[in-house]
Amino acid sequence: MRSIPDLPSVTLCAVDCLNPSLALRALDLCALQCNFGDMLFLSDTANQYELADCRMEVIPRIGSVAEYSRFVLKQLGRYCHTEHMLLVQWDGYIINPHSWRPEFLEYDYIGAPWGWYQDTHRVGNGGFSLRSRRLLDALLDEGIVDLDPEDEAIGRRYRPLLESKYGIRFAPEEIAAAFSYETIAPKGDPFGFHGFFHMWSVLPQQELSGFITALAPSSVASRQYIQLCRNYVELGCMEEATTMLNRRLEVVPDDSEAGALLSSLSSPQAGVPAEQTMLGRNDPCPCGSGKRYKLCCGAIAENQPAATPLPAGQIEFMLHNAMAHHHAGRLAEAEQGYRLVLEHKPKNATALQFLGVLTRQRGDPVRAQQLNRRALDLRSYMADFYINLGKCLHLKGRLKEAEDCDSHVLAIRPDYVPVSNNIGQN
Repeated sequence: MRSIPDLPSVTLCAVDCLNPSLALRALDLCALQCNFGDMLFLSDTANQYELADCRMEVIPRIGSVAEYSRFVLKQLGRYCHTEHMLLVQWDGYIINPHSWRPEFLEYDYIGAPWGWYQDTHRVGNGGFSLRSRRLLDALLDEGIVDLDPEDEAIGRRYRPLLESKYGIRFAPEEIAAAFSYETIAPKGDPFGFHGFFHMWSVLPQQELSGFITALAPSSVASRQYIQLCRNYVELGCMEEATTMLNRRLEVVPDDSEAGALLSSLSSPQAGVPAEQTMLGRNDPCPCGSGKRYKLCCGAIAENQPAATPLPAGQIEFMLHNAMAHHHAGRLAEAEQGYRLVLEHKPKNATALQFLGVLTRQRGDPVRAQQLNRRALDLRSYMADFYINLGKCLHLKGRLKEAEDCDSHVLAIRPDYVPVSNNIGQN
């Protein structure tokens, strides 16, 4: 077994007055994966919680992003007693401890590269970030006054000042990508991540219900929450999607988008994507950044060389619109979209799955079967993938194998309605 990284010069820290129990969960997960010199939780309710070996410091309540930015930039340094601080959040923490690099400590600031900028100042996101004692002291400069959001204040607005006046060292982009990911698809196994919309890939299924119950209503009402719901739907994780959407409608009863998604789960078409609204350039970017698409991943794609990997938001944008075309019966446009996604992401299971469905609709069950099997190789737990493979096999007269597909789904998800509707259909 690998030994966990020993980081005596690093303080692990979370600052949270909104989702304190989930922030403590993030601290606990990180502490299990690395040995830190110190661990610190800052909250207005810190004295109501306990976590082994963690300093609990009560602070005035932080009630907005602007207040959080001011605290992190101007107050955080007084609580740090080590050379570096790893600042984490409830939706950003360590996931690959073996990816820690000692060279991370050579820099004063590291955060995931931003996907929506195309200059040399793309490092980076503050939700999971490494900051040095030198940086925390430098941020007290009286000329640093435009503070919100705090990570852009550090990485963009005042980066020239921090570098020239204080010699602050920002990690190169390739180092930052190895450290963490947020809006750009990860390469390899980064040390950590940030972003609620990534929770489908890191949160165990058995923890989902308790996790969303602990979320503050404002977090449940956020755009990132509904994006995570969509991620679960597109992955075929209907139980998780239903749990999340029901919680969303408890908090936002008139949310038509959540209601439509929930309805699509109970009466899906035979493998065809649920109804999608075409995304436009002024819509929120699918990467979950909160920016408009044309100012985020859409801006990146316009001037990006063909050989350069596309950002996650651009891939999601193309996939979403291909699925919208598919649902509307525009098969040529849908096929073009799916193939474009696969050109950049050959292992995108959702695009493979729906391209297989489309190919079967066009009367080529042999090719459709090949595509469905490739999708299953990547996501063997997807009920819909087995159902659509069964449809291909049924069309070829391979009835026993088709029944085996449905039996497999029933064995792992007995209450899954589409299976019983599928048996005997062509």
